Amino acid sequence: MWLVLITVTLLLPLSGKVQTNTYNVTFQIAVLLPTDPQLPYDMEEVKPAIQLASDEVIRRSLLTNQYPFDVRYGNTNSSYITGPLIAIDFYAKHQADVFLGPVDGPGLAAVARYSPHWRIPVISPGGGFNYHFDNKREYQLLTRMLHSSKTILHFISRAILPHFNWTSVRIIAERNVVEAQSECYMLMGALCRELGNPNNKGESKDTCSHSIFDVDRKNETKEKLRKTLDEAKVEARILFVCMDSNLFRDFLLMASDLNMINGEYVFVYLDIFRLMRKDMNLISWYKKGVSEAENDKARRAFETVLILAVKRPDTERYQEFSHQVNALRNRTNTSGTSMAELVNPYVATFYDAVLLYAYGLNRTIESNQNYRDGFSVVRKMWNLSFEGSNGIVQISETGDRVSDYSLFDLNPKSGDFEEVGTYFGVNSSFIQLKDIYWIDEVKKTPVDVPPCGFDGRKCYVYKNPALPWIYFTASVTSVVFILTIIAFWYFKRVSFEAQLKAMNWIIEPDDLFSMEDLGVKYKLLKRERHKRGSVHHTPLSDEDNDTENGAAVKTARFKGSIVELKLIQHKTRIDINRLLLMEVKTIKDMQSEYLVRFIGACLDPPCLVNEFCSKGSLQQLLENSQIRLDDMFKYSIIHDIVKGIMYVHNSDLQAHGSLKSTNCLVGSRFVVKISDYGIPSLRCSLHQKYPANSDAYYKSLLWSAPEIIRDPHAPIQGSQKGDAYSFSIILHEIIYRRGLFATNETGVTPKEIFHSIKSGNETRPPFLGDNTLYEIGYLMKRCWQENPADRPDFTSILNTIKKLSKKFDNENLVDNLLQRMEQYTNNLEELVKERTNDYLLEKRKAEELLYRLLPQTVTAELMAGKQVTAESFEAVTIYFSDIVGFTRISAESTPLQIVSLLNDLYTCFDSIIEAFDVYKVETIGDAYMVVSGLPTRNGDLHAREISRMALTILDAVIHFRIRHRPDEQLKIRIGLHSGPCVAGVVGLKMPRYCLFGDTVNVASRMESNGQPLRIHMSPTTKGLLDKFQTFIIKARGQVNLKGKGEMLTYWLLGERDGLQVPFSNDSDIIDNQNKTETLSSDQ
Repeated sequence: MWLVLITVTLLLPLSGKVQTNTYNVTFQIAVLLPTDPQLPYDMEEVKPAIQLASDEVIRRSLLTNQYPFDVRYGNTNSSYITGPLIAIDFYAKHQADVFLGPVDGPGLAAVARYSPHWRIPVISPGGGFNYHFDNKREYQLLTRMLHSSKTILHFISRAILPHFNWTSVRIIAERNVVEAQSECYMLMGALCRELGNPNNKGESKDTCSHSIFDVDRKNETKEKLRKTLDEAKVEARILFVCMDSNLFRDFLLMASDLNMINGEYVFVYLDIFRLMRKDMNLISWYKKGVSEAENDKARRAFETVLILAVKRPDTERYQEFSHQVNALRNRTNTSGTSMAELVNPYVATFYDAVLLYAYGLNRTIESNQNYRDGFSVVRKMWNLSFEGSNGIVQISETGDRVSDYSLFDLNPKSGDFEEVGTYFGVNSSFIQLKDIYWIDEVKKTPVDVPPCGFDGRKCYVYKNPALPWIYFTASVTSVVFILTIIAFWYFKRVSFEAQLKAMNWIIEPDDLFSMEDLGVKYKLLKRERHKRGSVHHTPLSDEDNDTENGAAVKTARFKGSIVELKLIQHKTRIDINRLLLMEVKTIKDMQSEYLVRFIGACLDPPCLVNEFCSKGSLQQLLENSQIRLDDMFKYSIIHDIVKGIMYVHNSDLQAHGSLKSTNCLVGSRFVVKISDYGIPSLRCSLHQKYPANSDAYYKSLLWSAPEIIRDPHAPIQGSQKGDAYSFSIILHEIIYRRGLFATNETGVTPKEIFHSIKSGNETRPPFLGDNTLYEIGYLMKRCWQENPADRPDFTSILNTIKKLSKKFDNENLVDNLLQRMEQYTNNLEELVKERTNDYLLEKRKAEELLYRLLPQTVTAELMAGKQVTAESFEAVTIYFSDIVGFTRISAESTPLQIVSLLNDLYTCFDSIIEAFDVYKVETIGDAYMVVSGLPTRNGDLHAREISRMALTILDAVIHFRIRHRPDEQLKIRIGLHSGPCVAGVVGLKMPRYCLFGDTVNVASRMESNGQPLRIHMSPTTKGLLDKFQTFIIKARGQVNLKGKGEMLTYWLLGERDGLQVPFSNDSDIIDNQNKTETLSSDQ
């Protein structure tokens, strides 16, 4: 039959699919599955998932409507002959682009071998535990979507064995005599090769033995079980077993009969068939139809069992996906399915397979490759991550899905298997979630090799005639040893009492020098005694220098070093008693690089003197957004905190009791150190640090464990489990850097959080988005468990941190420290650069403003620190203008309207004068003054520049409209005069550049004696303009000027080929010389 299949295949065209235009292409998906309701991958179960995936492809715009899928289904009947025949039919008749399935091993092997010849990808959840499919030379286009043997083998060899320190194991596998090789047999064979063959000593240090258990239900199965166990018990204590669940139960019952259920043996069961069960439940010790005594015997035997199984999907995303599949199935299935029922992962893999194929097509098309070529598409499908039915789906570079696995242990109380560990295939990390129960409450993990060996020869004692003398010598030695211990204890006791009485930790206030004035001694004694004269004096608390309230750390200099001072709040003097001496002796002897060193204390006033940490608290470091913390930096901070708390827990203190980010101080070398530990008799109780109902009061309690918050009589020293809870809160601060409980983002106040916890709710900090340290989240959840017994100790926490940070193992201590210092230095450099740029920007703005107020030459001299002297100019032309009727307009308008009017008008004037060689002197009210010829001299051009500017301004005023009086024509008077003047800066505060001389007065008279919308100028200016022979000038006649007498003045009408004043005739501007000028009332 197979010869026919191969012949038909070879007769088919080798390249039946060619590259076509990418528009309006239909991709043919061939689904090869059986129709069998007993199987988890029944075709009718899979169809809704494939339909949802097709819709999701369009929703994600992976393939637009121009690339629809045409899904065709073929019933393989779970036959290794029918499946390949259907595949050939799909290839020849329907030009299939991808095969989804088959799932059964033989059928999948045949189709996957043909697929490279056809250049068609094969995506299937099958073949996971068959190591033959790991050969990518033979199965070049096969992608396995559920699991692979490599992952579970790595779980065992790289996680389970090192975690329990097992090296010698026994492997027992089931082999069906009919099928010759079962999945168990092939998987366990691969495991044996992974661990190394004992006969090949060069492959591995681990040893294993491989027992093949032939399953023949008709023969004497029990005798074979007994024989297998008899061979195993003399060679191993750790047995890895893979077989049918019912057979495994009989296997354990036989082990019980052989006295192997005694705590010395561990049976690790590989439940590779878990997902084949529709309910996805684990194997059970309970069996219906047997006696209660047998079930009890089986239950006890199962207490020695650890189960390795594929992790069951339990995310909210998977529940939503199951709901959608069930809803779609119920539309076409009259029997109906519970909406809350989780679909089997086999069904979900077909949803993920369609998405994976769409992503491969998308990337192939984008790279302009042949999307009909299976090799091109597969290269784009492998080494890819995307969002699937249960979260992120990651396909390895060899085309296998990276899966997660769980370790289960039997709870002796409930009789159910519970998850005690999780293996993450992405980074090959194993996290133990709970303590493992060993039978009969054995505290230690069973060893793989007995201390005396499997045959007991290591403990054999030979008879020795000198044995009595040996006993005598041992007795005398023991007596001498005991007497030595007593003498040593007595000496230590006397030395201890002497150290207590020495009190060398007491510091006199006069030995402390103030950091504010290093030349004057720190007179704490006199100052505090003076303050204590007041009944209402409230000294500082020990929280004044933690950064919760932003208070500065109080420092002093002691013996040449800077130290930190902490004044005790609730005492006016430290009374020395034996309890205090014991407490001080305890923390005085505690020396660790991860603890803030206790130096001493002042008795009066009460003050603790500690080591000074220059970088402030951890809370300050985390809240400083200008300091960037990478993952290694964060892991280093977490490691320092754990090491410090472990030292405290291993000391006589046994617990910290006030662990918080404000009590984690950062030293000059960026080592995080723990402070505020020990001396409970000198520290305020938890509820006395702040005024009741204040924000600081409730905030200080949020690091405390729930059992401490709810207990009004909680001890100040706290507990180790309470420190684990506080550590989890600090972890949240480090990971997200959003503050304590992220209250600024959630909007929940510390008071609300406190009362929620106190009332019994499990209120915890929120998880905020993605983070690169997502593994820490599992540790965080374990540490803030409501039940203190469920929280891990810090030894377990340290081991977890080391495993999670193993990617930084290549970084030694010096490199780590240098990188911390370099990162901090870079942050400071960026901060200095940013501040410098801000300074230069503000400096430039100030200079620009100064240049607008004063001439640039004068500004340059002022900025250079030079004395600015007045300067005389021989010839300049001055412009004056004034608004006609401004007093009346002001009376009829609001102040804001007047300001708006002047701003619009002077903005117009300012834009005009930029086109001329003039300098704006000042504006006073409605008066506008401009000069040309200074501060830069321009010969006789000053008269021409001012005249042209005046004509331009007058033309602009004629067309200017007042916003709040649009029907009224704005009118101004303009006066011009030329002559000498003196210019200089007057005043130190708000200096002004002023002009002095008779020229200024005459120019002002020209303006005040002018007429609306007229340019009035003196004979001097007229004489200068005549040199240019381009200006139109008319004589006005004799005008009586105040202080000057009669003077012949002129009107400037315009410039030839330029601007001209639009008058109807010249008679409007020629006045009778004898006419007496009457000035308007608003002059």
